[in-house]
Amino acid sequence: MSRQLSFATIVIGKSGLIREGLSRILFTANSRTLASISSIEEVRSRKLRKSPLLFLLVHTDDDSDVTLEQIEFLRDWAPASRIAIVADRYRPGEPLLAFRAGVNGYFVNVTSCAVFIKSIELIMMGETIFPPEFLSHALEAGTGEARLVTIQPRIERTIFVPTEEAIAPHLSPRERSILHCLIEGASNKTIARKMDIAEATVKVHVKAILRKIGVQNRTQAAIWGVNNGPLTGLNGGSLPGTAMMTS
Repeated sequence: MSRQLSFATIVIGKSGLIREGLSRILFTANSRTLASISSIEEVRSRKLRKSPLLFLLVHTDDDSDVTLEQIEFLRDWAPASRIAIVADRYRPGEPLLAFRAGVNGYFVNVTSCAVFIKSIELIMMGETIFPPEFLSHALEAGTGEARLVTIQPRIERTIFVPTEEAIAPHLSPRERSILHCLIEGASNKTIARKMDIAEATVKVHVKAILRKIGVQNRTQAAIWGVNNGPLTGLNGGSLPGTAMMTS
């Protein structure tokens, strides 16, 4: 079984209702809300422990400069912390600015609490998670710019979680079964043994799945599968049993 992380969260945003909702969601992820505050000024005035922390910035207006100032302050105040933005809508260009400022996650129109919680857990394990739209904007903005080279390594390690507008591509029944196994953390060898096929065949199917859903590795495929389960039939009862998650 996967090991559940324990971490403290500080939720920052103007909307008390949204902050309360996020706190309740994170409670199910074994996270304790250390503080729910309306502005960065309250971080300055409180004696809060600095590590390990997750800062969730709730962004509901169009003042990106304020958000960037908050990020800069938090990076200086608690360098070891993780920072994620929860936005009410996608603002072209803003995720790239946040990425360059060192933000570890950017969420907008996430389809379910389960996807959000899993993404937060991955962020606390050191991953970076952004919506797929960010990649196209990053590449467009970086054309002819040397600074793209400095962020390219981070982009290559970033997990792109689809938004609710994402459309599931057609996966064959076998590919859906293998994707279900990836969600459970099964290795190619385990999948081959369970489905009674060659391990090389599993590798071919995994590559096809990655290509079809537009992700780069098994972890991203698993997150995509959780996010798009109802669309791909992953939650149905016709799929074969899978191995327990080991990572």
